[in-house]
Amino acid sequence: MTITLENIHTFSVPLEEHALKWKFENGNKKRTDAFEDQIIALTPEASKFLWNFESTQRYLNSFSTIEKHFNEHSHLSFGENDGQKVKKWLFEREIPFDQKVFWVTQPEWGFILTWKMVIKFWDELFFGSDELIWDTTLNWALFYDHNDAFYFGRNRNFNAEKHSEEIIEIKKLIAVNRAKNHK
Repeated sequence: MTITLENIHTFSVPLEEHALKWKFENGNKKRTDAFEDQIIALTPEASKFLWNFESTQRYLNSFSTIEKHFNEHSHLSFGENDGQKVKKWLFEREIPFDQKVFWVTQPEWGFILTWKMVIKFWDELFFGSDELIWDTTLNWALFYDHNDAFYFGRNRNFNAEKHSEEIIEIKKLIAVNRAKNHK
């Protein structure tokens, strides 16, 4: 069977067999059974499929171009002991708790999680390396920069090159008008 975004959930392995299962454990190294159906560990082949898919999508390649690829964007920088601030900010992105999202941290390590699990385990998912969360709508993305910053883009520009050119022109016009007004 060919792996697609629609059927990728069928290419899974038991979470307890996954190398990153510890990211979803509480302090006692136990997972709550209530969350088991909200965390799908993917096979290495399915993870590689997502990894490769991400690399083909320009808007998923870097948070530095978020303004080019999304009409709405927001950013949060945080520090130590800002856990509640981060959870609140993630909650305010208004992604439904049951929304299934993709997280691939390495070519062989991928997951399908609910947005609720992203919020619950944010401090284990986003630690020490750049990360990316997105879903099948392809209309939004959450980027984590290892310098403790989140970038969120929503309402993707489906013609980002044209949109980028328009933004450049608008900025030029604004600059010209400011220069005229300061004379």
